[in-house]
Amino acid sequence: MSNPPFLRKSTYKFIKDPGDVRIGEVIKKGWVNGDVGILSIPWDGAVGTRPGSRLAPSRIRSILYTLPYVFHDLTIVDLGDVDVVIGDHNETWRRIEATVSEALGLVKELIIIGGDSTVSYASFRGLRRITDNLAYILFDAHPDVRLVDEGLTSGQVVRWIRSISSNAYIAIIGVRTYSNAPYLFNEAEKLGVNIYTMDQVDSMGLSAVMNDIENNVKNRVTHMSINLDVVDPAFAPGVNSPSPGGFTSREIIKIIMELSRRIRPRIFDIVEVTPPFDVNDLTSMLASVIIMNAIWVK
Repeated sequence: MSNPPFLRKSTYKFIKDPGDVRIGEVIKKGWVNGDVGILSIPWDGAVGTRPGSRLAPSRIRSILYTLPYVFHDLTIVDLGDVDVVIGDHNETWRRIEATVSEALGLVKELIIIGGDSTVSYASFRGLRRITDNLAYILFDAHPDVRLVDEGLTSGQVVRWIRSISSNAYIAIIGVRTYSNAPYLFNEAEKLGVNIYTMDQVDSMGLSAVMNDIENNVKNRVTHMSINLDVVDPAFAPGVNSPSPGGFTSREIIKIIMELSRRIRPRIFDIVEVTPPFDVNDLTSMLASVIIMNAIWVK
């Protein structure tokens, strides 16, 4: 039976402009080779404040695919979702680690959409399987080096990363002094974690911060992570732990675009977007634009 004359495949645009090609029209799907891979991890089992980041991958992906394809001969592959296990963080992290390590063999740059920030930790474990000459560059309003008596929290991610890679260069950009207990800065120093607070970013300037990061990364294989609470909640309201006084949307797009091209991360992840708390998809839209600008493979 033939299709009705006015039926078409699901599409990512409504204006019939053949010159306006969208990412969703050209992306490949499956476990195949490409220049850039997109892997989603719908997990938020360690969130202590506002839950819902497990819903972010599907929302961000849907918006990302509506964006214009602005690249030249760049192959983007949607690798799918990691099959997480609700209620079992250790098994979930094991699956993430194994999947990420295999995915890195398929693409030059792996983009990961979380999920809470423990997704970033488990992904770093996957990169750690390949080399120990590593750098972990995090954009976050918080240092994530907590000491807790019991329970699970994504606020320990940087501490865990240091525990599995004693030689890695670790830097966190965008931390708010007024949103964190003072002892956390002492803990970060003990762990050899370099922190650039928002006050320091303001005094140094974005260019100086990027130069400093690049000079310290050198030839290390880099994992770049952005927790969207680093952005001011006026521009990114739908996050796990919002903190006023962060980057504007223009600033974060600029710094991610420029720094990605300088240090060429093997993994770029974006975490802690929480769609149930978003306003008119502002945060998911920003996340999708950041992802597109984080692509350095040309």
